[in-house]
Amino acid sequence: MSQGSGLGESALEDWGLADEEDLRSAGSTGGALVEESRRVLVALLQGPYLDGRKDTARYGQLLRDRTAIENRLADMFLELIVDDDSQVAFVRQSESDPDAPKLLRRLSGLNRLDSVLLLVLRQHLLTQASRGQRAVVSEAELLAALAAYRRTDSTDEAGFAKDVRHSIAKLQRAALLEEQGDSYEVSPVLKLMITPDTAREFIELYRGAGVDVESVGLDTDTPADADADTTADADDKEDQQ
Repeated sequence: MSQGSGLGESALEDWGLADEEDLRSAGSTGGALVEESRRVLVALLQGPYLDGRKDTARYGQLLRDRTAIENRLADMFLELIVDDDSQVAFVRQSESDPDAPKLLRRLSGLNRLDSVLLLVLRQHLLTQASRGQRAVVSEAELLAALAAYRRTDSTDEAGFAKDVRHSIAKLQRAALLEEQGDSYEVSPVLKLMITPDTAREFIELYRGAGVDVESVGLDTDTPADADADTTADADDKEDQQ
């Protein structure tokens, strides 16, 4: 099985940086924001996300002036996604108007190994979050988790390890992994990027392609995903009442 393409553009949220011209145009739209909120807006547009654990001042300002910032983003056909539990926020293209101009750049160029690694990291993040722990994983643990995938893709162990390191570096550049000594911490924003439905869809695709997804450590129904689905169903019922 070749590396091939991975998660398609429809699977991942818009995830990237607006260039300088985009930012200048964005700054001239909508009503006036206070200076602190303008700085938050620029940080969100520069991406890839705002981490409230590391940037408490801007995250706090986002929460205080959330409505005004959301309105400014809406003027640019963007929507704000906030996870209060994880204290992360990012913007994505609004789906309300498919013909709207695109301001954000997508996280692109992902091959199949990158995508499997993303799913493995997402599963690890959800498992650790359910235990109230940070999602920290070593390169050796990732290689072990992906061993079953290697057996379906290549018998070259050294070459596969090199490919995994390249995938790790790619996710580091996207700010989805942060180096912590000999290990890496998974960004909590990853669970917002890949929804339970999207994860299930691609796990089934990989299973159909011959990947032993259970051995890789992927499961179509994690406890955290089940909780998320239950919460979503409850919210839908509440909205209908």
